[in-house]
Amino acid sequence: MSTYGNQTVKEKEIDQKAAIMIVIEHLGDVPPGTKCSAVLFDRERIRREQEFHAQLYSETGVHDPEVRRAMVAANVADEPYWLVSLKFSGGASGEITRLHRVDARTRKVLPEPAS
Repeated sequence: MSTYGNQTVKEKEIDQKAAIMIVIEHLGDVPPGTKCSAVLFDRERIRREQEFHAQLYSETGVHDPEVRRAMVAANVADEPYWLVSLKFSGGASGEITRLHRVDARTRKVLPEPAS
């Protein structure tokens, strides 16, 4: 096992550098100088993210528990993943940040969540 901060990652899962490289290869043409970072969303962090979204939806008027669960499921992954951030220079408009999720086990870029 490897450790990242307080995160323990099984060897079959990927590390931060691999997650960033998967996104770069997926996109194809990432300009030199792009700032890259990645954060592992383990089961605990995913659980907290699900709770946050459920609370948010509840506060904005979604009171049916089934509807809330469906909305959370559509927007929060169930399995551990890396959230990879790429910051591009946008010229006069400043930096442009693009976020991509990479499945920690399959090494695949995940589709964007439903809006």
